[in-house]
Amino acid sequence: MSRRTKTERPRTTRASRPLTRRAFVRLAAAGTVAAVAAPVIIGRARGATVVRIGSIQSVTGPSAAPGTRARDGALLALKEIKAAGGFTDAKGNPYTIEFENEDMGNDPKQAITLFRQHSVDPRTVAVLGPTTSVGFLPCIPVAAQIKTPLLGNGSGAPVRNWNTWAYRVNPVAQTATPILLKKVVEVEKLKRLAVIYESTQDGQKGDAEVVRDQQPKLGYDLVAFEAFRTGDQDFSPQIANVKNARPEAIYVAAQHGEGGKLVTQIRSAGIGVPILNGYGSITYGVYWDTSSGGVKGGYTWLGVDVASAKGKLKDWIAEYNRTFPVEATSESVYGYDSLWTVVECIKRTGSTDREKIHEILQTLEFTSPLGTRVTFRNPPHGDNLTPSATIVRVTGRAAYQVVG
Repeated sequence: MSRRTKTERPRTTRASRPLTRRAFVRLAAAGTVAAVAAPVIIGRARGATVVRIGSIQSVTGPSAAPGTRARDGALLALKEIKAAGGFTDAKGNPYTIEFENEDMGNDPKQAITLFRQHSVDPRTVAVLGPTTSVGFLPCIPVAAQIKTPLLGNGSGAPVRNWNTWAYRVNPVAQTATPILLKKVVEVEKLKRLAVIYESTQDGQKGDAEVVRDQQPKLGYDLVAFEAFRTGDQDFSPQIANVKNARPEAIYVAAQHGEGGKLVTQIRSAGIGVPILNGYGSITYGVYWDTSSGGVKGGYTWLGVDVASAKGKLKDWIAEYNRTFPVEATSESVYGYDSLWTVVECIKRTGSTDREKIHEILQTLEFTSPLGTRVTFRNPPHGDNLTPSATIVRVTGRAAYQVVG
């Protein structure tokens, strides 16, 4: 059974109070209902076209932390659009948005099922997510089969077979992890590196493969390459092999829950070398908590430097943190950017036809309201060609310093 983001009309008596996530979700959809049922409320002419945008995220299970944030980032974009009374295309035609998120629970089969369900509604112009690669990758071939644009907002695993219906707005391991490794080799004079990775998660497995493939180019020795499965509790065999290899740093390619437990056991084994990982995961408070602070001094990369944000991005993050009970991360911005990418396609095409949106995505270039540059050239692939990556070192719980 999937979990849907359902909504009701907000009460005006609560308008000035900070919102819980549940209350905000009600508010977001209430704007959609108002736009359709009584457009005069938002200053739009009658007959505004309703644009339905689907979303698939893990909001339960091991990928709930990034999945929830990507969903909430999209909801904040929705709030902005509704506050403006919807949006118009180049010819001045008005549009309003209906948004619905489904919980895939970190299950790839569920992700495919939900994707197909979203596509059944002819008003659905595109689907956002999943943030997790375990959900996004199997949906790529399905996107071409059902001819529905898919906008990933966090997945970073390698894609072997792209098609022109699938895209990702976020940085990926192939472009960002080499930048991280190069900086750590420079700063730490790194010569001996070990890897422990979560083999049952496509994103983590792909990240580990990038680390392995960069070895000859960057000049370090990969002294250990150990795998484990999601749900494992005892990592002593892998840690023993790593300890015997005497690394100067360990790349932990693992999600928050397993990664935190793994780092705790690494520290308990007396291994004090820096921890590396991708996607900014070790900057999350939950990673710090589950590792008992064991990630301090570790390195990672961020698609968005939330802590040092300025201008519009800084204001947006403050609004996000007031609205939701968990702090903003890079995935929050990816969710926001993915929804605006769909809106940009509609503005340019003046249409909600999936085929026309599919055509514009193949050569899209635009900058989101937060300043994110999104550039697609598909073929050959659907990854954003102009992402940014900031290398940081963890200094405390949800705290870090920029190193490059």
